[in-house]
Amino acid sequence: MTVMLLVALLLAPAQPEPTPAEPVAAPIAPGEGEAATAFFPENAVVRALEELRKGELMLDASALEEMVAASLTVIEEGMRVSGSFAYVEPLRRMRERGSVVKELLFQQPFVRIYGGSAIATYRYLKTWVDEGVKSQEQGWCTDVFERRTDGAWILVMRHRASDRPSRVRR
Repeated sequence: MTVMLLVALLLAPAQPEPTPAEPVAAPIAPGEGEAATAFFPENAVVRALEELRKGELMLDASALEEMVAASLTVIEEGMRVSGSFAYVEPLRRMRERGSVVKELLFQQPFVRIYGGSAIATYRYLKTWVDEGVKSQEQGWCTDVFERRTDGAWILVMRHRASDRPSRVRR
């Protein structure tokens, strides 16, 4: 399989921004990371999304700081949070209080690349315990990524829409 993929890559004509016909990223087999990313550039975004998921699951503010833009904007529960500090600091405080994220799933990912930007849409399920109170939330999330000059993808915008009724009063 790996040999066939490498042959396909060598014989494929060079394109400035290769985008596969199918926008959903292909699964990455062990040991095929770079080759799979060259053929399916969406896989690099899927990996960045997985690293963000792990950082949020572990409440690892330090790891998340490296993966989000300083100008990050997050829209969640009818509120907008601007700046990486405003996003990361509540997670750091949760960890200091002994909070635990029991489960964080990102399901049905759909990734599309547009030049130096990428959009990932997926369903999320999050279960956590904070100050003895167990909470659960699920819904849809859309993340916007920007490709840095070193090739890494960083999160610049996140919009989470919970399936539960909004707490915002009109």
